Amino acid sequence: MEKDLIELKSVINGTFSVRDQSSRNVNYVVNQEYSPAYLVKQVRTHDQEKQATLRKEATCYWLANNDQSYLSLRKFLPRFIEYDYLHHILILELLPDTQNLREYYRSKGILPVAFAEKLADLLASFHNYADNVLESEKSFSLFKKQKPWVFSLSEDKLSEWQENPALSKAEKQSGKLILENKEFLDHLDRIKNEWEIKSLVHGDVKFPNFLVNSGSLSEEEPDIRLIDWELADIGDPLWDVAAVIQSYLTLWILSEIEQKNKEDKFQVIINLNNVQPSIAAFWRRYTASVHWEGVISHQYLKKTVRFTALKLIHTCFESVHEVTNMSLYSAKILQLSLNLLRRPDEAIRDLLGIRKPLANHAKTDLS
Repeated sequence: MEKDLIELKSVINGTFSVRDQSSRNVNYVVNQEYSPAYLVKQVRTHDQEKQATLRKEATCYWLANNDQSYLSLRKFLPRFIEYDYLHHILILELLPDTQNLREYYRSKGILPVAFAEKLADLLASFHNYADNVLESEKSFSLFKKQKPWVFSLSEDKLSEWQENPALSKAEKQSGKLILENKEFLDHLDRIKNEWEIKSLVHGDVKFPNFLVNSGSLSEEEPDIRLIDWELADIGDPLWDVAAVIQSYLTLWILSEIEQKNKEDKFQVIINLNNVQPSIAAFWRRYTASVHWEGVISHQYLKKTVRFTALKLIHTCFESVHEVTNMSLYSAKILQLSLNLLRRPDEAIRDLLGIRKPLANHAKTDLS
């Protein structure tokens, strides 16, 4: 009421509601049934780390609404209402009739190419590859410009992990598989120097963070928004691109495992033939949006494949956190990561389907 976002009469007449939807932060959904509706994200005052991540997210919304370089991003975000930096409160529009992209794919079992193209448009709206441009922008100083932790993986680091009593058994199993494979370690050592500070990056791109408005537009012209910007930073935009490709691949792998285990979580099977057209369309649309052609495009594609391999490792370690034994899903995505590093040209053609889609499943064996 102090900020004129709701009226007193709405409280009196019963058209006001608040629901607690807390996760990492204290989150409230205000007026889910009525209008105007809001998502209120708040951090407890003693948690300085989460204060910093919420401030980072608020910065991204501010940039999209106020900085000329990021205005094209605004249409892909929930509407920014206000950020109270003294009380660590971020207020956003609550989007009606939405479901996240992972839920959409899982429930419908279809992967419209138009959705993949919209993801490409979204990422291209805030990615920038121009040299020596970002440093002159005010936004450059607002971020820490840190590499994702997976880029620091090395033989020494993994050896230290094996001695860490705080890690789960499954985490140690995952680290051991990499540690005992010299080829894997050699690839990781080369990739860690490929990170470039070029652009604003979301940093946590995954299907649950894309919201699809199922009530407004058709599958041919979807309304998709990207949320949860708490891990945003200035870094390498191909990390976000690789995350989209990794999300399609893990969707396929998880579906395949669940079908073999007769777990009826997917209404229909999502196989490699389903995801390849989306991956290929996503890449074509993205390269067109950022104006890549020929040799340059292929060079960036091979780098994206290497980053996709790292994203798979990252996902593997997320899946084994506080787990006793490594699952088949975790093992398969780790195997797939090594295959991408071993045979990138084959992966581009036969796994991603960017050159020539496969008729059958691609193998994910280490051998």
